[in-house]
Amino acid sequence: DRGHGMHYQRLLALGSGGMANVHLSLALGQSGFKRLVVVKSVRQELMGDPAMRQMFLAEARLSARLNHPNVVQVSEVVETSDGVMLVMEYLDGLAFSAACRAAGDLLTRTMRLRVLCDVLAGLAYAHDLVDYHGEPLGIVHRDVSAQNVLVTFDGRVKLLDFGIAKVTSAPDKTRTGVIKGRVAYMPIEQVTGKQVDRRTDVYAVGSPASRDLSFSL
Repeated sequence: DRGHGMHYQRLLALGSGGMANVHLSLALGQSGFKRLVVVKSVRQELMGDPAMRQMFLAEARLSARLNHPNVVQVSEVVETSDGVMLVMEYLDGLAFSAACRAAGDLLTRTMRLRVLCDVLAGLAYAHDLVDYHGEPLGIVHRDVSAQNVLVTFDGRVKLLDFGIAKVTSAPDKTRTGVIKGRVAYMPIEQVTGKQVDRRTDVYAVGSPASRDLSFSL
């Protein structure tokens, strides 16, 4: 895969979702430049679906705008004849849900509170983001969960995956009857298809599913 002056060599498949594949990759540039990155790309069988391509491009455009210590950083968005790629920072760590299972009681209440505060800080940044004219974008993540929070081995907390985020300043392409996100983390308004706002994400952080699975204090 090639970007603007960069070549991305895929090393290891990290996961696959409904729309995209995620690979650990080696970024190769001029003068021997090398860096580990994560590359997210549309699944091969969906390449020809215009709706999927547009959804992925919407995620790419939004992700490129986000720049906060508690939100995963996108360094490049590459669109080629082969598809669209998001190039993201490589984070060495575990999803918060996996970290809680692995650490058990070693992950103290203070540590859990630190993770919660950092998640909320990342969300507040996204919720307050404005466009280039100063108008609120009205971003709602819609899929906040312990699986979409990564805790690195050096103690950083990063909110992942704005793939189904809603931007109220742009039309929502969700088909009637389609619910996006994990139902266990949703407020009733989201489950029933009503209008959602930033409170949807705040609810997810403190939802019963969060408390039972990993955000429990």
